[in-house]
Amino acid sequence: MKDDNKTKKQLVDELTELRLQNAALNQLITGSISSEFADEEARRYAESIVETVREPLLVLDSDLKIISANRNFYRTFKVTPDETIGNFIYDLGNKQWDIPKLRELLEEVLPKKESFDDFEVDHNFQDIGHKIMLLNARQIKRALGKERIILLAIEDITERKRMESLLEESEERYRRLFETASDGIVLLEKHKGKITHTNPATEKMLGYNKRDSIGNNLQDIGILLDMGDFQATMQNLNKSGILNYNNVPVKTKSGQHIYTDIYLVDRARLVQCNIRDITDRKQAEEEIHTSLREKEILLRELHHRVKNNMQVISSLLDLQAESSGNPELIEMLDKSQSRIRSMALVHEQLYASKDLARIDMLGYVRTLSQELFQAYKIDPRKIDLIVQTDGNVYVDISKAVPCGLILNELVSNALKHAFPGDGPGELRIVIHETKNKEIQIIVRDNGLGMPDDVDIHNPRSMGLYLVSGLVKKQLEGQIEVRRDNATEFRIKFPL
Repeated sequence: MKDDNKTKKQLVDELTELRLQNAALNQLITGSISSEFADEEARRYAESIVETVREPLLVLDSDLKIISANRNFYRTFKVTPDETIGNFIYDLGNKQWDIPKLRELLEEVLPKKESFDDFEVDHNFQDIGHKIMLLNARQIKRALGKERIILLAIEDITERKRMESLLEESEERYRRLFETASDGIVLLEKHKGKITHTNPATEKMLGYNKRDSIGNNLQDIGILLDMGDFQATMQNLNKSGILNYNNVPVKTKSGQHIYTDIYLVDRARLVQCNIRDITDRKQAEEEIHTSLREKEILLRELHHRVKNNMQVISSLLDLQAESSGNPELIEMLDKSQSRIRSMALVHEQLYASKDLARIDMLGYVRTLSQELFQAYKIDPRKIDLIVQTDGNVYVDISKAVPCGLILNELVSNALKHAFPGDGPGELRIVIHETKNKEIQIIVRDNGLGMPDDVDIHNPRSMGLYLVSGLVKKQLEGQIEVRRDNATEFRIKFPL
C-alpha cells in the first residue's frame, strides 16, 4: 500500500514537471513566432522608408556589395535591379562607379568615422553624362545578420550647380555693368527708400561719394524726385516692373543744377534707380525749339509778304482795267485778278495757320468759294453752295496753289455759265482722301451743263486749258468730266 502511494506521488510530480516544461516550451515557441513577425514588420517598415526617400539610396553590406536600392536610384542612374543587387558598387554600369573619390570615402573615411555628410563627387558617366553628386553615408553594425551595413544616399546636384554657376555669372556681369555704366545707378531698399549702393558714375555726376549716399534718401543727394507716397510707388513698381520720370531736376553737391531722366526698376529685394544726365540734350532741344520759332516767324512773315505782293499785283490789274475802255481786256484782267487772289489766299491761310507746311482744304475751299460768290454777286439764297469732306484733308503748299487755281476756274465757270438768270441751283464740292493715298476733288453743278463739243483733254478756252495743264503737270493727276444730268469734274492726284 505504501509503495502504491509513492508511485502516485511520483506520477503527480512527473506530470506537474511535464506540464511546466510544456508551458515553457509553448511560451518559447510563441515568443519565437512573435519575434519573427516583429522582424518581418521591421523589415517592411525599413523598406518603405527607403522607397520613400527622394534621393537615390543604396544599402551595402560589409563587403560593399549592394543589398538593396530604391526606385529613385534606378530611375536616376538608368540601371535595373538585376544589374544592381548583389554586385559590388564599383562594378555597376560596366565599372562606371569605380570612382576614386567614392573608394576613398567608403574604404578609408567611413570605417574610421562611421558616417560622412555632403561629400561632393564630380564624375562623367558613360550612359547618363556628367553628374555632380553629394554623398551621405551611415554605417550600421549587427544588422541583418551581417557585421555591418552601409546606407549611402546620393543627391544629384548637377542642375543646382549649373544654376548656381549661371547665377554667379549673372551677378558678375551685373557687377561689371554696375561699376562701368555711364549712367548713375543707385540701389534702394524697398521699405523706406534708403540708399544701399551707388556706382562710380553716380559720384561723378552728383559729387556725392558712397559715405555721403548710403543710408540716405534720394533727396539727400540732390535728386528732387517727388514719388508721393513711397509705399504706393513701390506697389505700382511691383505691378509694372519699371517707372519713368522725365526732366527731373537735380542739384549736385557743388551746387550745379542739371536735368535727368530717372528709371526705377524692380530688382526683387531692391529697387534699381538709373539716373541719366540729359542737361546737354535739354539745352540742345531748347536751342532747336528757339531756332524753329525763329524760322516759323520768318515763314509767317514770308507768307504775309507774298500775300501782300499779290494783292498789290491784283490792285495794279484793277487800275489797268479801270483805265481801259476795252471790255475784253477788262474781262481778261478780272480773270487774272481772280487767279492771283486764289494764290494769295493760300499764303493768307498759311500765315494764320499753326501748320506752315500745309493747309486745310475744307477751310480753303469754303473761303475761296465765298469770295467768288461775292465777286460775281451771286445770291447765296438762290444757289446753294455745299462743301463736303470725310474728315480733315490737308495738302502741302506745292499742291495747294495749283488746287486753288483749278478750283478758282471750275467754280468761276459754274457761277458764270451754269445758272443763267441768277439761279436757282446747287454747286457741290467734295474733297476726300482715297485708300490709295490720293486726293479726289469733285466739282458738280446741276445747271445747264457743259456743251458736248468741249473736250477737257484738248480744250479751246484758256480756263479749261489751265485746269487740264495744272492737273497733269503740276499735280501729276487725272481729270475726267461727267455730263449725266449735270456737269461734274473729277480730279484725282497723289498726296
